[in-house]
Amino acid sequence: MLEGPLVFVDVDTQRDFLEPTGALFVPGAEAIVANLARLTGFARRHGIPVLATADAHRDDDTEEIARFGRHCMAGTRGQTRIDATAWPGGIVLGVGDRFADDAPSLPAHLTVEKRAFNVFTRPDADRIVARYNRDRPTFVVYGVATDYCVSAVVLGLRRLDSKVVVVADAVRAIDVEHEPEVLKTFTDAGAVLTVTEAVCRGD
Repeated sequence: MLEGPLVFVDVDTQRDFLEPTGALFVPGAEAIVANLARLTGFARRHGIPVLATADAHRDDDTEEIARFGRHCMAGTRGQTRIDATAWPGGIVLGVGDRFADDAPSLPAHLTVEKRAFNVFTRPDADRIVARYNRDRPTFVVYGVATDYCVSAVVLGLRRLDSKVVVVADAVRAIDVEHEPEVLKTFTDAGAVLTVTEAVCRGD
């Protein structure tokens, strides 16, 4: 297990991305589901807060829909998390909701919804990260897709001088051949690569 305080960052582990029948299925994503489940269970058992992101698109998200097609439409089954990463009772921060950065403690699981693939298009995203950063944790990032939403999270966290570890066997790219190059951009930016076994060792 990694040392020091941790925050797990679950990026877009939604049915439309991770189920073969999903509207924007990420090729090979079914291979990481067991690792996603292990990481989620590890967080529950060890009291590690999970900061999750989730697409929540509407019909007027014309740019995103034109680029990627209709996917993760708000209120649909495809927009929900897969069973492996679902967290009943977790808090969901909708697109128009205000983040309470003066809260005395962090929720066990917070889902931050977004209408673009980059969570940092939310005007409060930097403040959310700043609240989690008070204890200078290591952000352990996993999910999909490596070349879009995961990349935006990793590089955004590094921009804010956060410590970042990416679980390389718990991410998948839309462009599989491009994934090694994307992972290199993460390490070039100061992130560290690891694997699920190293994170959950001894559990």
